[in-house]
Amino acid sequence: MRLIRVDSGPTGVAVNPTGSRLYVANTLSNTVSVIDTATNGVVATIPVGDAPIGVAVAPDARRVYVANSASSSVSVIDT
Repeated sequence: MRLIRVDSGPTGVAVNPTGSRLYVANTLSNTVSVIDTATNGVVATIPVGDAPIGVAVAPDARRVYVANSASSSVSVIDT
């Protein structure tokens, strides 16, 4: 087993349609970690709204939608 370190409070997870990127919502740090599934490494950490809890990837993988519970908002990440 291998652990991949992300920011604080990982909660929601989504993968893009090709399986090459994994997106992790980090509730306590207000970020999304982007993981390259070929290397299992974090390739980006993106700031989003307050207390992100859910993540969804658009079918064309051009955007990632993040539900932010504390701010009652959705962040949109252009991939």
